[in-house]
Amino acid sequence: MRAQGPSTGMYEKARRHVSYAPQRPASPAAAWANIFRGFTVSLILTAAPVFLHAVSMPVALIFCVAAGIVAARVFEQDVPLVILFANIFQNAFISIASVSYTSFSEIEFLKSYSFITTIVCYGVVAYGYLRQPGAFSPFVTRMILASTGVLVIVAVYFAVGLAINPRNAVIYLRNISLPFFIFQCFLIVGVKHKIDLPQTLFVLLFLIMVCCYIELFSNETWLALTNGMHYLTLFTEKRMLNVDEIRIAAEHGAVITSPVDYNRSNLFNTTLTADLGIEVLRLNGPSYNTISLAYLLSILLAFLAVHGFGLSAILAMVLLLSTSAKGPLVFALGCIGFVALAKRMRSNLPMKVLGALLVIYVLFVFQSGYRNGDYHVIGLLGGFNRFLKLPIGHSLAEGGNLSIEDFSKLDWGSFQRAGAADVAVESAFGVLLYQMGVSVIFVMAFYLWITRSAWLLFRATRAPALAFSAAAIAICLVNGLFQEEAYFVPLSLPVVMGLVALTLGAVDRAVSGSNASIASWSISPASSSSPKAVS
Repeated sequence: MRAQGPSTGMYEKARRHVSYAPQRPASPAAAWANIFRGFTVSLILTAAPVFLHAVSMPVALIFCVAAGIVAARVFEQDVPLVILFANIFQNAFISIASVSYTSFSEIEFLKSYSFITTIVCYGVVAYGYLRQPGAFSPFVTRMILASTGVLVIVAVYFAVGLAINPRNAVIYLRNISLPFFIFQCFLIVGVKHKIDLPQTLFVLLFLIMVCCYIELFSNETWLALTNGMHYLTLFTEKRMLNVDEIRIAAEHGAVITSPVDYNRSNLFNTTLTADLGIEVLRLNGPSYNTISLAYLLSILLAFLAVHGFGLSAILAMVLLLSTSAKGPLVFALGCIGFVALAKRMRSNLPMKVLGALLVIYVLFVFQSGYRNGDYHVIGLLGGFNRFLKLPIGHSLAEGGNLSIEDFSKLDWGSFQRAGAADVAVESAFGVLLYQMGVSVIFVMAFYLWITRSAWLLFRATRAPALAFSAAAIAICLVNGLFQEEAYFVPLSLPVVMGLVALTLGAVDRAVSGSNASIASWSISPASSSSPKAVS
């Protein structure tokens, strides 16, 4: 028996919420005051533990945990910004504070504070959900339960890995679970609070661009402002002593004389452009990681571009090109192009076009990379070959770039001659396949389910944020075939899943306020313009 579908008014209300159309706050001053408060709280929670660490690590740790609990309880609506800000800017503060230390081992723990802040905030928000699970719609509950189920499966492989190598198991537990933690946390916050997301992301992107443009026009100034040369010296101290790596780099035309030289590469860091002879100094940004910065820029500029912030997107695109990272560039252009196409069509054709283009992209990158011995392709094949030997998986303690103590000592020449690496590296999907075996199906199924849900809701509401959500997850998953960073750095897939969660939360909040439920929506085959509620 079919129930009556949602009213046109409720349908339009959902569209306005998820498209983040301007809504009248109490006053413009009040809206900006909320954003200012969020950034102030974020700055304190990010910077204070780093500088307190020089005084006392226990004091810094206690402050980090206590401040995270207070912030998440009192300013729950600011939790998404706190988590994003901490993961983006923490390394800049570590760089500033690095002059108080003489070796990288002394500052390595400082990098944990952003994750601690993330987990503490997540724990407080999740506790609030567990206290009143019935207050949330079946739509939200199903997503929470499904993502929790995946986390339980990941935990099994983590438990096995603990007995093999606790350090590696912990690292990849963090890497694999972070997108799920952020998704759950942001979803709950998005349901409970109205967040001016485009305006907040605009300010966030502005701060990032200020840092990056200083670095772009005067790298020496940026390094001086942040004590960056000292930080990079500590960070690369082992690599600078690796004579073999420096010798091999010289054989390929790269002269390593300082830590900055490790950021030089040929255009887009691919063998396809090696013959052009174009060398670039890739941006690091406040995260002090080129690929992390590139993914962050691509996500923010694409999201803001589809919401009308064209000038900001163009300025950010200049910086994205300066990172010379091909995967994030494909992500940004793909998302913007997909939303533009989806807004003009009322069928599933845009998703079919996206799927076809991604297949062509994968085949091209794989074929060209295999022919030229590209590290990412032979790393993917390494993961696949090891999966075939043990389909059940090896545990989170084995495989992956971060599980290798000295990555520079890998014999890539031998791997290229063999046509594949002997371990899963340089490919997030290859690493997952190697570590979790057939259970990777559950991880990928969750992401694809959220992609499908976002697309069906877009067809119902025509809200650009939902079309962005569908494309962003799909493209990021494909990029993970050839980049470990596509899934495993905090500023790539975790940020995507956070923005998707806030978007879905906004839809649910709008629909729930109209006494309807997204869980009951399905798209009629005969019409893509209106949802139906089915009993």
